[in-house]
Amino acid sequence: MPTPRHITDSLKRLCDLETGRGPLALALSDSEKRFETARLRSIIPASLLGHHDRMLQRGKRSIAPVLDGLCSACDQPLPTAQLARLRSRQDLEVCDKCGTFIYFARTAAKTERVKTAAR
Repeated sequence: MPTPRHITDSLKRLCDLETGRGPLALALSDSEKRFETARLRSIIPASLLGHHDRMLQRGKRSIAPVLDGLCSACDQPLPTAQLARLRSRQDLEVCDKCGTFIYFARTAAKTERVKTAAR
């Protein structure tokens, strides 16, 4: 069974492929994109795929990192409790403001540790 981190990474890759953004979408041929899309869709649970597909139909990305306490899809601050869940579980949550899947970016975690250490 895939781990939450693996599912998050797979959803990020799938979103990049299906929106045509990111280095992966640019590097693969059309047949490679179809194969990789099918492979990623087999990893991601159906409930998450349904939400992902609905977001794409609206012309929105389905997943975005949380940076400095803000959802990077809508730039709105997240509640403290939601930030704490994201940090502790390293799992997906849904932004209450825009409905995008959000995750705590690894780079954000490193930046936060540096800020805390500097205090």
